Amino acid sequence: MRFDVMPVATEKQISEIEKAANLVWHNYYKDIFSQEQINYMLKKYQSTAAVKQQMSDSYIYYMLLVDNELAGYLCFKNHGDYIFISRLYIKAEYRRQGLARRTISLFDNIVRHKEFDGIKKLRLHVERENHFAINVYEHLGFKKVRAIDTDIGNGFFCNEYVMERKINRNQGDHHGQ
Repeated sequence: MRFDVMPVATEKQISEIEKAANLVWHNYYKDIFSQEQINYMLKKYQSTAAVKQQMSDSYIYYMLLVDNELAGYLCFKNHGDYIFISRLYIKAEYRRQGLARRTISLFDNIVRHKEFDGIKKLRLHVERENHFAINVYEHLGFKKVRAIDTDIGNGFFCNEYVMERKINRNQGDHHGQ
């Protein structure tokens, strides 16, 4: 299995992210959110227009590729002393193959560059009912730091944990956390 990441830069790539989001979210969140909330969230956060807006606000998207096939995607933003991982989604057929571990380990390598000296941790939000993802992130060294309830509009809420993980500047990407 060959794993690569590719920056999202073109209309076609953004469209592929939107399609992947529809697949992943309808498959994965069907037991956590109503169909109406999933559709609302997809339009608000993962439509082509939303992705373009996020990218103009310094969010960076990457396609996760396995043997040159889109296996998932990543979105993050540098906040100075931490990197906020806004999205890390992997299609169902590629889960449980170490892609989340390999993706998170990319950050340990990226922050070795001088321009990232100030980065101390990774931060993300995960739905409190998303037990699978919580377990994956805990296995990767993330810790729950607080619970938040966010009104996302249209009468919908996200009830999440904020999770953080210290950056590991001493380990190579072949070592798991």
